[in-house]
Amino acid sequence: MLYCTCGYSCGVQAALDRHIQKFANTETSSSHRPCSEPPVPQLPRRSAVSAPAISGTTAPTPLRGSSKSFQLDLDLSPTTPATPERSFSSSFKLPRTPAAKPGSVVVKLLLVRHAQSANKQRLPGKAPEADPGLTDRGFQQAEALGERLERDFRGKDLSNVTFVSSPMRRCLYTIQPGIRRLKPPVENVLCYAGSYEFGCAGTERPGSSPQEIARDFPEFRPVGFSPQNTWDYRGKNPKETEEECRARGLRIVQWIMDLATQRRTRSGSDEVHTIVLTSHQTVNDLLTTILFEGSTAKWSYGDIRHKLQNAGITEVLIDSAGKCTAGVENDGGHLLHLEDRKRRTTNW
Repeated sequence: MLYCTCGYSCGVQAALDRHIQKFANTETSSSHRPCSEPPVPQLPRRSAVSAPAISGTTAPTPLRGSSKSFQLDLDLSPTTPATPERSFSSSFKLPRTPAAKPGSVVVKLLLVRHAQSANKQRLPGKAPEADPGLTDRGFQQAEALGERLERDFRGKDLSNVTFVSSPMRRCLYTIQPGIRRLKPPVENVLCYAGSYEFGCAGTERPGSSPQEIARDFPEFRPVGFSPQNTWDYRGKNPKETEEECRARGLRIVQWIMDLATQRRTRSGSDEVHTIVLTSHQTVNDLLTTILFEGSTAKWSYGDIRHKLQNAGITEVLIDSAGKCTAGVENDGGHLLHLEDRKRRTTNW
C-alpha cells in the first residue's frame, strides 16, 4: 500500500503520482508527499475555529475569493436533481429549553471515520471491492472505538444520543461494536443512505438496499433510501461527480440539522443531544468544511483540509443559533495501544 502525507492511500504508484501531481505548485503542495506508512494515531488538538452561524433567513456571506452564494434548496425529495449549490443556510434555529442560555451548545456532532478498509490489504492485481468490509486491523480499531464510546457514554441517558452510519459496510462494521456495547434505543440507531463515500454511487452504482442493511446489520434502521431502494444519489451520471458530491454534502448537513431539531423537540430536555456520524474521510472533510465555513467553494476531492484518521473522532459543537465551533479534532487516543502492539510485534 502507498501513502500520501495528507492521508490519501492507494495500491498503484501511478495513482499516487497523479494525486501528488494534482497539487504540485499549489499552496498545499507541502501537505502532499509520498510516505512509507500511514500516519500513526494522533492525540487530539483543541481548536478555536468558529464558523458563521448556519441559521437565519438570508444567505451567508461568501468566503474570500467567492463571487456568489446560493440559498440551499430545501426540497429534499429523492427525485430532486443535484444542483451547484455552494453555500449553506437553514431557515430555522435549533430549539432550546427555557433553562438553556442563549448561544449555549445544544448539539454535539461527533464525526467518525471508518476503520481500515479491507481494500487496503487486497492482493496485488485484484480489483478493489465496491463495498468492502474491514481488515483484521480495522476490526481491532472498531473494537477500540467501541470501548471508547462505552467509557464516554457510560451512565448517560442514551435517549439523548443518536448513532448514524453510512450505508457502506466498512462504516457499519466500525460503529457496530459500540452499538452492541451500549445498546441504545433502536430508534436512535440509523443507517443514512445519503452519507456514502464520494463516487461510490451513481446510475450504475445503486448500492445496497434497505432490506440488505436490515438483514446484515439488524441493529440499524435504514433511512433516506430512494423509492427504488437505492442509496440517495440524485444525479444522472454513472458515477457521482465532484459537483454532485458538493450538493450532497449540503443535503447531509441539512439532514443533520433537521435530525437535531427533531430530537431536541422530542426530548424537551436541557441535555446536549449527541449525534455520532460514522462516515468517510472525503465526506467528513466536506461536512466539516460546510459546518465551519458555510460553503463548499474551497472543497476539492483529494485536497484534505480536515484530516481524520481511521476510527478517529472530530467534535463539532452546535449552539442554539446554529453556530458551529470545533472541539477536539482527529482524536485517535483510543487507538494508541494498537500502534504500540504493532511496534512490539514488528520488533520481535
